[in-house]
Amino acid sequence: MTDGTATSRRPAGIRGFVAHRPVTAFLIMAFAIAYPVMSLPALAVHRVIPGGPLLDRLPFPPDEIAGLMLTMFALLPSALFVTWATDGRPGVVSLFKRIARWRFGVAWWLAVLAGLPVLTVISTLILGGSLESIDPSKLFWDQLRLLLINFILVNLWEETAWAGVMQTRLERRHNLFVAAVLTALPFGFIHWPLAFLSEITIASVVISLVAFILFGLFLRPLVGVVLRGSRDSLLAAGLMHSVFNRTNNENGIAAALLDGELYRLAILIAVIVLIAALALLAGRRRLSRAYRLELDANPGGVARQRSNSSTQQSGPAENSSQG
Repeated sequence: MTDGTATSRRPAGIRGFVAHRPVTAFLIMAFAIAYPVMSLPALAVHRVIPGGPLLDRLPFPPDEIAGLMLTMFALLPSALFVTWATDGRPGVVSLFKRIARWRFGVAWWLAVLAGLPVLTVISTLILGGSLESIDPSKLFWDQLRLLLINFILVNLWEETAWAGVMQTRLERRHNLFVAAVLTALPFGFIHWPLAFLSEITIASVVISLVAFILFGLFLRPLVGVVLRGSRDSLLAAGLMHSVFNRTNNENGIAAALLDGELYRLAILIAVIVLIAALALLAGRRRLSRAYRLELDANPGGVARQRSNSSTQQSGPAENSSQG
């Protein structure tokens, strides 16, 4: 609804600003909370404030604690507030329906769960790498345990914010891949405080920021394509993020399966190949901006092929996505 009457009924004050500029408001709120909150583990690690010995005794490293704090105290509250301010209670309900959406086809389940690890192994072997001798059963259960922990505690809710709020809203006005790049920049910057959890030098801080942005430039398009192919499932987006981390991390699948460091280059190749393969699987229509508007018009269900006349009626939805 974008006529003059609807515009005049917009709430005033903070909620009015958020409703009119949801993406801007999300970033302001998320960064305003994230940097102070994430500075606490860094200050504790360097013994500037109390808590360092406690962090040393926890079963999770400080970067994972900081990531959990980023998600639960900054990203998720910001996403929920922006959704409520913009779309009210029905918008929040729709967001959670997207989180619970698990019916998106066996092919997409396989692609999300196994595509990246398999392609990384294949790419590494093609580049001249070799396999490590491992216990398959132990590797499977160890990685599954870590994946589920990361997914349940962090990645599902992280993607509720990035994919469910910011990237989705940007896709209403931009090509899917442009929206992914625009999301990758703040995605990288908001993780920057993690660079201060270890030894701090100018070089290490700059390199970390570049790495976080590059990480986002590869991950965000992958998540964007998965989101379209899974018909807007944030469950699928969160799982893709978790699988990406489990494949990429130093204690992840690729590091355990493959000898040497060649897998780090292979992962980048695998992500590009997987994005291309999933884009073909999704099809041109699902990757279009019109399909994003169709998904937004049916937030509680699955977007369906519409006639040309009903597709033309999606114009108001497009106009209402100011941000």
